[in-house]
Amino acid sequence: MANGDTVDFKIAAFQKFKSLEWDYFQSLSDDKKKLLSPDGRLKNYNPFHLLEYGEILATLFGIKPCTLLAHYVMHDYATGLVEKALKPIFDEFQLEKEGFELWKLKPPLTEDYKGGWIFANKKHERYSLVKQTFTTNSSSINMIDIGGALGYPLPYGEYTIQYIDETESKERNACCVPMVEYTVGEGNFGTIIRHFDQYSTLWKKLGRNLTIDFSEHPSLEKWFMDIKNGQI
Repeated sequence: MANGDTVDFKIAAFQKFKSLEWDYFQSLSDDKKKLLSPDGRLKNYNPFHLLEYGEILATLFGIKPCTLLAHYVMHDYATGLVEKALKPIFDEFQLEKEGFELWKLKPPLTEDYKGGWIFANKKHERYSLVKQTFTTNSSSINMIDIGGALGYPLPYGEYTIQYIDETESKERNACCVPMVEYTVGEGNFGTIIRHFDQYSTLWKKLGRNLTIDFSEHPSLEKWFMDIKNGQI
């Protein structure tokens, strides 16, 4: 498949998944929506904070080694999403032939990610880490390996970083539609910004705008603004 055709099929697969994912969240029963609500109340159910299409897009384009689908309360959430949105595009676009894998997690990983699934890019340089991490038989889960397999900047820390799909936020008239969320500590600011730039560049290819929210990380925010204002 020529490079241009590869890009086209990935965009088409992403767009189909994005549409099917939204349909899935809208089709859930009120009881399941409550389980996905942060406080278990239907009125606070917010699918905008649950959307996985950004992670799927990044995995399709090789920015991210894999996507982990799981929910700590609604354990059949991931299976429903796979059946209604991910498996249909996996089959329709023959993603297995294009170097992608889709599998359900097995014990002991299901103790922490019950009902979880992995969508992996076999062509990514960290694919071996993905297999090592998410097919382990060890009862001891290495969170650093999980972060690496998911393609997040490391190490973990106390500050939350989010990437926001500004285009989707405006189209849906929502306060924000987070695409990526991870935690970091102090330092490694350049690594974080380079990670964000990869995602932002991909979003621009689709004619969309992605922003970074580091409001919970004051020193990173100051560092970024100092660079922007030419003070560094």
